[in-house]
Amino acid sequence: GVMKQEANNVVDMPAQPFPLEDVRLLDGPFLDAQQLCADYLLKLEPDRLLSGYRTEAGLKPKDEKYGGWERMEISGHGLGHYLSAISLMYASTGNEEFKRRAVYIIDQLEECQKASGNGYCGGIPGGKKVFDEIARGEIRSQGFDLNGLWVPWYNLHKLYAGLIDAHRYCRSDKALDVVTKLGDWNCELVKNLDHEKWQRMLHCEHGGMNEVLAELYALSGDEKYLELSRKFHHEAVLGPLAEKVDCLPGIHGNTQIPKIIGVARLYELTGSDDDRTIAEFFWDRVVHHHSYVTGGHGESEYFGPAD
Repeated sequence: GVMKQEANNVVDMPAQPFPLEDVRLLDGPFLDAQQLCADYLLKLEPDRLLSGYRTEAGLKPKDEKYGGWERMEISGHGLGHYLSAISLMYASTGNEEFKRRAVYIIDQLEECQKASGNGYCGGIPGGKKVFDEIARGEIRSQGFDLNGLWVPWYNLHKLYAGLIDAHRYCRSDKALDVVTKLGDWNCELVKNLDHEKWQRMLHCEHGGMNEVLAELYALSGDEKYLELSRKFHHEAVLGPLAEKVDCLPGIHGNTQIPKIIGVARLYELTGSDDDRTIAEFFWDRVVHHHSYVTGGHGESEYFGPAD
């Protein structure tokens, strides 16, 4: 396809991170930790993480699924995490084996996507059926359950993020192509949902869907991804924060943080005052009013009373 013009930050960012590729660790505990992590990543088998993706696309798996969560309704998200991890590790070490694995996974995902025929690819058991229900506006949403599935949007967020990281750190054009087609499928899927149905759907944990779609907008310059990112705006939480009301006591911590990271990214790309207020107010409340002396901010992942 035609490469669109990337969308740049509209906010001047005085502090810039060093590119990972420009930093190498010297001997010490950090390098030891990185090496342990690298060794672990090399023990994992891409074909086992891809198993559910092939099954859901109607293809024969090349190896069996891992156990634990990968055998449950959240199956598939492990691959997204893994693709991010090996892409970051490639940038951090220059070890070509990590890039080779990323390229292999992206080729496999492209095959699954082609077999699906509509841009979707995922390892979520029965995901197609549930996404069809969502497209029709049939939404049964609880905190961690959407139409009987365990956090499907959270799951897909990990895949989007993995593909974006592979594009960024492994310089994979194909990763951008696959994630763009996934974004197009996403736009099409939810085009008929009204505001009330969106908000009901967003009651279920959805990871940082707003962030990855903002990132897709940044990479492509295509406004439709920005528009979709804005729809993943959970008003029950983000509304009060925009008004500087601390609505955090009693709500699940992990679910909120990715939403705020997404809002912060949207501020960088659009300069929206509301987005900045939400991000700054949330940061202040969590760091100065909801964090414990041990460094954590939650008990069993939930925010407690302020101070």
